[in-house]
Amino acid sequence: MAATALALWGQDPSGNGSQALNMIQKAAKAAPDRPEILWLHVRICSEVPGCEPQPIETQLRKLDPVSGSVWLGALARAQRRGDASAEEQILEAMTKAAHFNTYWTTLIARLTPPLSRTPLASSSAQPVPTPVTNAMNATIGWLSSLAASSFKPLSTACDQQHVREPATRVRCDQIARALERSDTVLAEGIGLGILQRLAIPDSAAAIQLRGKVQLLRYQNQESGAIVAAQVEKEKFSEQMLKLMSQLKKEQDVARAILRWAGKPLTP
Repeated sequence: MAATALALWGQDPSGNGSQALNMIQKAAKAAPDRPEILWLHVRICSEVPGCEPQPIETQLRKLDPVSGSVWLGALARAQRRGDASAEEQILEAMTKAAHFNTYWTTLIARLTPPLSRTPLASSSAQPVPTPVTNAMNATIGWLSSLAASSFKPLSTACDQQHVREPATRVRCDQIARALERSDTVLAEGIGLGILQRLAIPDSAAAIQLRGKVQLLRYQNQESGAIVAAQVEKEKFSEQMLKLMSQLKKEQDVARAILRWAGKPLTP
């Protein structure tokens, strides 16, 4: 049900929004204790006009109380209202987060197999059918879109202008360190970007951060190139799904791929 919901939204967000929402609601009702399903429910709800995500966010907060991701929707709503006081309170709550996870590898590992058995996975003509690879690529693309839009309010709250304010600067520093501990390259990269804005130019901290950014970029790009170069795409995709079912962070999957290929972990 969750896979169908994601596919409906991904293929036509405006036209299929209501259907996607109905399907993800059923999935969440059937699996109320799975945070990855609730996160997807929150994100699809946030994209469908008229849907109120607050009750779902509250439920997710109970399941994963140390995740800062549960506050991203509230931050977006405070910014839309121009409510500076509420925004400060939400940022303060985010400073207590241990991470900003989006359950990335779990969702890809679990949603790709059912999608690979649908017409979507074989909709384009190919000399050699690759339904698992097609489904995984589609799942990654749709989840990337949902995750990226969710983090935009936080990037705004901790942009170059806002971090000039002392209290915001302290909060954004703490939030950035939680982002570094998160399960996607996206969240870690946002955290490093915030820390770079806070660092004194050419200081030891700034130089160290540049190294971290270069390392993250290298591992992500190099592992992506290894994936793209595979000839037996279906076999490799199936192995990647198995890896994702075992590893909870996108970054760990990238490092595992580099080790498998005999590539160095550092540039």
